[in-house]
Amino acid sequence: MPITTPANPRAYNRPDRATLVDADVGRVGAAVLALTRELWVLTDRMLVLEEILGQSGIDVAAQIESFQPGPELQARLDTKGKQLVETIVAALAGTEAE
Repeated sequence: MPITTPANPRAYNRPDRATLVDADVGRVGAAVLALTRELWVLTDRMLVLEEILGQSGIDVAAQIESFQPGPELQARLDTKGKQLVETIVAALAGTEAE
C-alpha cells in the first residue's frame, strides 16, 4: 500500500483534544512517582551490589557496562521491563492497584 500525503498536512499532527488535559495531571503525577520509586529501588540495589562486590575485591562496573545477556536472562529482563511499563501505563490510566 503506497504512502499518501494527507490532504491537509498541517492538520496531521493536531489531535481533536489536547494531549494532556487538566484531568490527566494527577495520573501523570502518579506515573512519574511510580517511575521514580522504581528507578530509585534499582539504582539503590545496583550501587549496593557494586559496593559489596568492590569490598570483596571484585570490580564489576566495567563488566556491567559491556555485558551481553544470554537468552534466559534476556527473557527475565524483558519480563521485568514489561512489568515496569505496565505499572507506568496503569498509573497514567488510573487503573493501578491500590
